[in-house]
Amino acid sequence: MRNIRLLTFIIGCVYAAIGVSAPLITLYLEALGANFVHISLILTSFSATLLLSNYFWGQISDRLGRRQAILVGGLFGMALVYEVLSRVPNANWAWVVRILEGMVMAAYTTPSLALMGDLLAGAGGRGRRMGFYRGIGSLAFAGGALAGGRLADRYSIASALELCAAIYVLAGITGLFLHEPKPAQKALPGRVPEVASQIAGNAEPLPRAFLGGVILWMTALSAAMSMWPNFMARLGYSKTTISSLWGLAAATEVPAMTIVGILSDAVGRAPLLMIGGAGIAVVMVAYIGLSRFLPGLITAQLIRGVGYASYTASAMTFAAEYGSSRHRGSNSGLFNGATGAGQLIGMLVGGMIAQTLGFTVLFAACAVLATLSMACFWILQTSAPAILNGGEP
Repeated sequence: MRNIRLLTFIIGCVYAAIGVSAPLITLYLEALGANFVHISLILTSFSATLLLSNYFWGQISDRLGRRQAILVGGLFGMALVYEVLSRVPNANWAWVVRILEGMVMAAYTTPSLALMGDLLAGAGGRGRRMGFYRGIGSLAFAGGALAGGRLADRYSIASALELCAAIYVLAGITGLFLHEPKPAQKALPGRVPEVASQIAGNAEPLPRAFLGGVILWMTALSAAMSMWPNFMARLGYSKTTISSLWGLAAATEVPAMTIVGILSDAVGRAPLLMIGGAGIAVVMVAYIGLSRFLPGLITAQLIRGVGYASYTASAMTFAAEYGSSRHRGSNSGLFNGATGAGQLIGMLVGGMIAQTLGFTVLFAACAVLATLSMACFWILQTSAPAILNGGEP
């Protein structure tokens, strides 16, 4: 339980920092002289590095049988990245720093999910526990978004990024107190993978339908969200309002994550994944028609929070519980790699579509992609045994 509490505090720190930076980063890049296409290329480079690094760190953690050292190194690396990012003179230097960010961010994301899977192995109510764990991250994100927007309006975006660096230092120090009760069993070449005690009969690696749905869902979300702050700014909303609206969605995720986890324990992961796809599709349509009206935009953000929670809590639980402890790092890396692939595609095309065809076309395309992710999760539901969709054994 001590390790779980420490990991929960760490994810709170990480998502607080992300909450500060995410609504502001594209505005920061634009202020440094980047246009929408340039911003897309910078974000894509980050996602490409994250994609490659996630599976690399997963393999390394399996081979070493350890998660903590990599995780802590990633957190301190993020602190250094954001301190440097706050001081770059132009967008090209920011580009270099964001590539480094992808490498060190993956060193946190993949080992942390694998370690959480190790700690929850064999436990009941994994969906509920993972929902609470990730819900704390959303609560911290909401607080970070509220603080970041106000700090940026009062001082500068660079000051907000310096706050991120300090938060990552706190997370890294906390990570030093993690204790791995025993090394994760190393993956040995040529051995038949053991079947996890909590998921009987599953084949490794993660199912293709699941990974396909992850890529499509993340592409839709990343393409829209990479340009959403700029879209809001074009409509005349302030940085404080933009960050507050993003924080509202994150705050909605907090109770939704726990509720989703409980429901997924009862009915399986796939149905909640499908709800996550439907929710994001509805949000994209709302952005097209309601963004000029603050009450409609608030409603869209509430739906976004529920849709995001439904997908995220279920996807993280499925990825963490699927497979044996010897391969959990690799599967976590594969899941985060699919997430990174979706982010890469979304961030690459998001700015380009916004620049050439406009925001309406961008959000319409994202609605279609979110709907296609629902189809993948429906295939997962119908083609895999019920136990693979997350039900308790």
